[in-house]
Amino acid sequence: MGLFDFKKGGPSSMGQLQFDQCVFQFYCERFKYDSFQNFWHANILEANGSSSRLVDRLYACETEFPNDDLLHAQLAQAGLEIEKYWFNTFGISPESLFIFSSIHSQAAQALEETLQLDPVENVELDPKLRVDRCVKSLKKYEQNLAQLEIPKFDDLTKIHYFMNDINEVLSASFKYSGSVLKVLEQDSYMQDDDVSWGRWTLFRDTTGYTDVWIVKVQSGRAEVVKMISKIDANGYRLDEAPRGIQFDSEIFKAIDKTRITAFDNSEFNDPPPPYFQMLSMMNAMGDKPAVNS
Repeated sequence: MGLFDFKKGGPSSMGQLQFDQCVFQFYCERFKYDSFQNFWHANILEANGSSSRLVDRLYACETEFPNDDLLHAQLAQAGLEIEKYWFNTFGISPESLFIFSSIHSQAAQALEETLQLDPVENVELDPKLRVDRCVKSLKKYEQNLAQLEIPKFDDLTKIHYFMNDINEVLSASFKYSGSVLKVLEQDSYMQDDDVSWGRWTLFRDTTGYTDVWIVKVQSGRAEVVKMISKIDANGYRLDEAPRGIQFDSEIFKAIDKTRITAFDNSEFNDPPPPYFQMLSMMNAMGDKPAVNS
């Protein structure tokens, strides 16, 4: 038991690699919809003019395994679990799809390589664990992304995410080096108990322009990990070299404000702000920050 037996009609349940590939392939369609609910309940127009459920494309793989009683429910559960992780880490965007497509490609390659092996070498894992293993596969393929040397995002794309929906209406003002520094309260984000993130703006009196800082707060200290400077009426420059902050009483107040609002925002269980989604995507791709010499 447990081995593929093609002489007797093949396995009675779907193997893990095929399960992963089917789920990942279907989830690629998710990026065409503004919500998971709209995606899962979407109807599509077939070539013959008839309408069908999009999700039936996922369930079509069940026909190969009529006696796999767990498969239908697990396909749906795996889709939901991937949504929880992916949406709350990378968001849904063309850039996020670019990364997820690389994960799907890895799953498809793993399945293809396994199908080329002798059947007796393919051992079925416990079908009850397929959903959990699928999520683990997702994270394993994500860890591989940095080694794949996939193209990195250009500065214009990064700047778009780092400046997306800048709104200084709900902000707390402080002083820094004689300039006005604002903590954008709605953008504060709590990564975990020790690390919070914020988006701060600094108005430069000398130029009349405002810089945007992406700030990491850890153990009560803060550093600017990305800085977007306005260089003229239409242009911006991205500086990705982490830089320290001169600490004084005002900066400590800004740090406290960031941590408090990050904690408050976390109660709403909203997805991370776009700037943090980009940071997550860059980290997954191995796009490491520059280091000041």
